Amino acid sequence: MILISGTVRIAFMQQYAICEINKKQVKVLPNKEFLVDLMQGEKKELEVNVLLLANDGKLEIGKPYLKEKITLKVSDNVKGKKIRVSKFHAKANYRRTTGIRPKFTKLVHSVKL
Repeated sequence: MILISGTVRIAFMQQYAICEINKKQVKVLPNKEFLVDLMQGEKKELEVNVLLLANDGKLEIGKPYLKEKITLKVSDNVKGKKIRVSKFHAKANYRRTTGIRPKFTKLVHSVKL
């Protein structure tokens, strides 16, 4: 428990890891799905480097990586929400609308950290 100016707040200890996937840092929680940029290939499992590991309030920080690696399961490739971009020039009757739908890979870590 944390005491802040007379009020009591309960801080829950949580298990998570900060991993490097596609040269980006991603927070990985056990049994939670998360999205990363599209990964080409037919891999069903992915082994990633761990930068930080938090387990019941204990932090392990790598320099730059820890010795342990985490295996993630590839669930699916999905499309994200459509992003629309519009161009407009006043008094010139110029209007253009384009859009893109980014593709993501859905990953899940199904084992406790």
